[in-house]
Amino acid sequence: MRNRIAVQLRVLLLAALCSCPAVSNGQWFEFCDDFTKPCRCQRDPFEERIETERHDFTQSAVTVGKGIVQLEGGYSYFYKDTEEEIESSHTTPEILLRVGLSEDIEFRIRWNHAWIFIDEEDDRIGSEDLRYSLKLQMTRQLHEGLLPTSALEIRGTAPTGGSAFSTDKAEFSLDYIYQWELTEGVTIAGSTGYGTNGFADFGLVPDEPNDENFNVLTQSAVLGLELSESNTMYLEWFGLFSDALEDDFVVSVFNIGIDHYLTDDIVVDFRAGVGLSDDSDDFFTGVGGGYRF
Repeated sequence: MRNRIAVQLRVLLLAALCSCPAVSNGQWFEFCDDFTKPCRCQRDPFEERIETERHDFTQSAVTVGKGIVQLEGGYSYFYKDTEEEIESSHTTPEILLRVGLSEDIEFRIRWNHAWIFIDEEDDRIGSEDLRYSLKLQMTRQLHEGLLPTSALEIRGTAPTGGSAFSTDKAEFSLDYIYQWELTEGVTIAGSTGYGTNGFADFGLVPDEPNDENFNVLTQSAVLGLELSESNTMYLEWFGLFSDALEDDFVVSVFNIGIDHYLTDDIVVDFRAGVGLSDDSDDFFTGVGGGYRF
């Protein structure tokens, strides 16, 4: 099992390296010159509208930019009906705080609270473990060539959550996000990730979170469409695959979402999705938004 995980991690990191200008053009990763580059040469994040990542699985392939503080949050509802039980879940506030330390490096903190109600079983209610991470801009798409815009997120958890969902351990996760702009207003993107113990996500941890040790591999693909000057839409598939559990799970989901931009700095969103495998929720939906300053 360890050898398989090690190989998968090597493939993930190799993909990041092979898409990097350091390999293709003899230059550094985008974030490497952030503290030596003159301010006049750095991008102004306010020249582009806000880009959030809280509502879809595939996160943004760009960092927020130097000096930016961005707050995202929302509410989600999940429903699953099996032969044995009916389960409904609610999560909020889904808070994600993103702070731009430099042009291509951001620091992030995420906190969430969940309520799970299962027929004829005790309710599971509590906060998830606090998540913190660094997001590094790896590459930016050029007008010529196949190099994507990409970012690498390095994440950890602090065992601060409630007993229903906390693993009582510090967990580790990686997520490599990549995106290509096909034409104006049309993008394709994806992400490849790895996390220990489901990264303490309320929907992945077992009934006794600190009694199991397992790994989760993730993959996603998404098509983004510009509908108008103030509306965008995405269609997304994502999967989560466990390893080292007695009964491993395969989660496969299709979902769609709409972003409506009130201003360049404020966005509201809606999403809805359906499960494609037995281990997935039958249906979920959510609303939220983001604000930067």
